[in-house]
Amino acid sequence: MLLEVSNLTINYGKNKKPTVEDVSFSLKNGEILTIVGESGSGKTTVIRAILGCLPNSGRVTSGKILFENRDLLSYSKRDWLSIRGKNISMIFQDSGNMLNPILPIGRQFIEYLRVHDNLTNEEAYSFCVEMLTRMNLPNPDNIMKSYPFELSGGMRQRVGIAMATIFRPELLLADEPTSALDVTTQAQIVKELMFVPRTCGTAMIVVTHNIGVASYMSDKLMVMSQGRVVEYGKAKDIINSPKAEYTKTLLASVPQIGGRRYV
Repeated sequence: MLLEVSNLTINYGKNKKPTVEDVSFSLKNGEILTIVGESGSGKTTVIRAILGCLPNSGRVTSGKILFENRDLLSYSKRDWLSIRGKNISMIFQDSGNMLNPILPIGRQFIEYLRVHDNLTNEEAYSFCVEMLTRMNLPNPDNIMKSYPFELSGGMRQRVGIAMATIFRPELLLADEPTSALDVTTQAQIVKELMFVPRTCGTAMIVVTHNIGVASYMSDKLMVMSQGRVVEYGKAKDIINSPKAEYTKTLLASVPQIGGRRYV
């Protein structure tokens, strides 16, 4: 098993009530798990804990996070530097906000690549251009020279995916990767995200409030409400035969077209 999360409980600050309570799930290589639920349900907190980047006031108070049978909760800062970005990587909700606005894309991308690998500038540049091309970005050499503000939201998101996947990480975390995009661009990004596990064997956890996207992408589905898991299992089983009332409500909220609900 690539990732095993057991009875994970997370608190923020001095709050006695946990933000996330008793969350458990597992993931194999190449599997896609989608975590769905309304805002504030604890979805992002779960994946931030896996990446070891909870805000200063956040802390795991109980449970285990095992990645390739290694306890991530015991990792030092040096341990995290060795795997974060290379073995475990993350796509943020708006990758544009994660990029330095005063540096060209190419300079940031090459620096990111050389921090984790022993490459020359020329080798790194070649890898970056190749990855941007895979993300269907037009004229990647021009993208490398551009500043983040010169790109559209969809283009910045593709840059974020390219940077997060260039090392073919064992685990990819995606936090609402399509929520800031128009519907057409969302569909393109979803297809590009699904291409990664299918070709590289990367396992992926996608956080979303869109159960339609979750249904399309997922091997497994986890539904969260108020910090707890209300339903977890194979995506097709949960979509076709939901047991929790909360899950039924989420499915009922999907718009119908011509009397048919596309989930």
